[in-house]
Amino acid sequence: MSEKTGIACEYGRYENFSGVIMWGKTEGAVENACFKLEVSNGFKFVTFHSGVWQNGFWGGGRFVNGTWKNGVWNYGTWENGNWESGIWNYGTWADGVWKSGTWKNGYWFSGKWKNGVWKDGVWIKGICVSGINRKYETLYVSPNKWGKKYE
Repeated sequence: MSEKTGIACEYGRYENFSGVIMWGKTEGAVENACFKLEVSNGFKFVTFHSGVWQNGFWGGGRFVNGTWKNGVWNYGTWENGNWESGIWNYGTWADGVWKSGTWKNGYWFSGKWKNGVWKDGVWIKGICVSGINRKYETLYVSPNKWGKKYE
């Protein structure tokens, strides 16, 4: 499907879409986005391939690449891209650049942390705080590198 603007609320692939995604528990405004609205075992999810997520609520799926401007991430897998601001409730972060926002809980595997706060206050450099699942800590960027500025 190649809709240019409007509301994306039907199963299928969308290319260069600007408008609102309304699918399952996900609802948000996007610009120039390429994504698929999918269903598996009765669960509706989004696979976001590129574009800009302006604002809204992410209820599940995969963010393959793109820019996240703002909003609430409730659950899913982040594979790559730029996170500019917003609230991360829970999910898996595989790679990308975190510029600012609030990280509450989830799995962090790789990427660059530029700025942000933790759920229970301001993050303190050099300390692995709760909220990051330490089960996979050997896969993480070293905690002593978190909070440093990356250019």
